[in-house]
Amino acid sequence: MKTYRGIVKGNTVILEEKPDLPDECEALVEIKPLDRARDEEIARQQIELLKNPHKGGRLLYKKREDIYER
Repeated sequence: MKTYRGIVKGNTVILEEKPDLPDECEALVEIKPLDRARDEEIARQQIELLKNPHKGGRLLYKKREDIYER
């Protein structure tokens, strides 16, 4: 099942792209309003995480030999 974006105008939903369904085909439509500000903030945070990945804490050992010196 594919998700399509669209705009509601009265009793009609105008889709941004043509669905992969034949004309006159019955379809089930689930209406969910979009919060574009929230979606944009989530996308910004995801991009920021990709640019600066979490290192999982500080670096304890620089070389394998350091493990055995302790």
